Amino acid sequence: MPAHPDPLGRLEELARRTAQLEARMQAIDARQREIDRKNDNRITWLLGSLVYERLRDDPALRDFVRRELPSRLTERDGKRGLWQRLFPEDTGGPS
Repeated sequence: MPAHPDPLGRLEELARRTAQLEARMQAIDARQREIDRKNDNRITWLLGSLVYERLRDDPALRDFVRRELPSRLTERDGKRGLWQRLFPEDTGGPS
C-alpha cells in the first residue's frame, strides 16, 4: 500500500469537487438574481400604483407626470391610449 495517494487521482477528485461547487455557486447566484428581479418589479409596481392613485388629487404630481412621462412612452403605448387613460381631458396626447 503506497504511503501517499495517487496525485493524479487526487487532482481529478479536486477538479470534480471544484466543478460541483462552482455549479452550486452559479445556482445560488441565479436564485438571488431572480429574487432581486422580483423585488425590483414589486417595488416598481408599488410605486406605480401609489403615483397612479395620487395622480388625480395632486396637481404638482400631475404636472410632473405630464412633463416626464412623454419621454418614456413608446409608439405602442400611444396606440394603447395610455396617455388618454391618465389624462382623459387631453385630446391630443403628450406634446
